[in-house]
Amino acid sequence: MPSKTDPPADPDRYEQAIAALRRRVPMTDPEFRKLEEDERQKAFWVAGVTQARLVQEAKDAIERAVAEGTSLDDFKADVGGELAEAWGGEDAARLETVFRTNVMGAYNAGRSEIFSDPVVREARPYLRFDTAGDARVTEDICEPCDGVILPADHPWWATHTPPLHYSCRSILVPLSQEEAEQEGITASPPAVQPLPGFGRPSSSDTWEPDAEGLDKDVAKVLRDQLDE
Repeated sequence: MPSKTDPPADPDRYEQAIAALRRRVPMTDPEFRKLEEDERQKAFWVAGVTQARLVQEAKDAIERAVAEGTSLDDFKADVGGELAEAWGGEDAARLETVFRTNVMGAYNAGRSEIFSDPVVREARPYLRFDTAGDARVTEDICEPCDGVILPADHPWWATHTPPLHYSCRSILVPLSQEEAEQEGITASPPAVQPLPGFGRPSSSDTWEPDAEGLDKDVAKVLRDQLDE
């Protein structure tokens, strides 16, 4: 039986998630750290990686995981060795964080795009914040948000749309007016703060940063992506 944190049983989930992932521009660590926070939402990066080619390979491996259901072990086999070399040694926890953060980020971005469709929004105008409900839920970030129910256009979602931190497993669930009223609409959502760079809804806008101002290898990857 699927858990409440499984991706939605919707035939469009992979299409929307992959599209959201593809819109993210691959950036090396140094280039990523030059971006403003709103720009960071549209970039794909791996901390500590300065090779544009390796960032692109990691992104491709994440895309395969979203599109084909490949596993963490597959991701390790694809890019684990090169990432370990870039990091100066194997780091299993770090590798898993890269995998889970980006896979769940893509799924959540795809879900948000579906939920924002006018037809869906009309039928289900409320959202509920759901955590994984286990001992691994972050006590100071996601746990206070668990069960929050608010209108889908409430400003709180502009800063509290999962993921809220690295390896975040929380999701949003759309609710009808009747379901929201039966469960209880939240009067005052918690004022917890997501980690920097997290919590903002994915944008469907395509971001095209000025390639002339980027590292030459990053610029080449960017131009190749924009030419696809």
